[in-house]
Amino acid sequence: MAGISFITLLKTSWPIDLLMVFSIVVLAVILERFWAYRNIRIDEERLLERVQRALKKGNTEEAIYLCEATNSPLADVFIVGIKNKDLPREDISDLLDGALIEAKTFLEKRNVALSTISFIAPLLGLLGTVMGIIRAFHDLAVSGAGGPSVVMQGVAEALVSTAVGIIVAIPAAVFYNYFTNNIKSILTRLESYTRRFLTFLNLNFGKISAAGHKE
Repeated sequence: MAGISFITLLKTSWPIDLLMVFSIVVLAVILERFWAYRNIRIDEERLLERVQRALKKGNTEEAIYLCEATNSPLADVFIVGIKNKDLPREDISDLLDGALIEAKTFLEKRNVALSTISFIAPLLGLLGTVMGIIRAFHDLAVSGAGGPSVVMQGVAEALVSTAVGIIVAIPAAVFYNYFTNNIKSILTRLESYTRRFLTFLNLNFGKISAAGHKE
């Protein structure tokens, strides 16, 4: 057993090789998502007030500039409302709903990778375990003698593969849940400020549709 190294296991077990790739993907996604969510932290109340102030003065270009200078999905939603503020009220509402869906897609980007890996990694580790045990019994059958020493590498591969699968899956699952809760919090704020902005647009710019419906 002392002569069996992790490098040797990497050379003989493709499930462990794949799990190593998964571990790199998990780390990359976690770092990228932390950076992305950190960059969209803004003062939503201040942005809404500044945009409303600019629009009340009739300065549409200033309102759009304020949003473009802000790195936030909320700013992207506001831009859609500003550019279409003179449309019928129900049309503005539909466009803002579409912008919110796009914001949700952006926020959930790459999160599916963490979910998938957290599910697959333990199964891949189990596959490596089964393959290691099969190889161990095959080596024992071929050798015909030697006892447990013949199957040590297969057993080691089986145990390491299971452990690596669990080690990769745990952080993937933990951060997937963390980011999912973070996304829910962000989306709640986005929906709240979007509704307030929609009300502002309806009161100041939005037109009643030809059918005569009011929002």
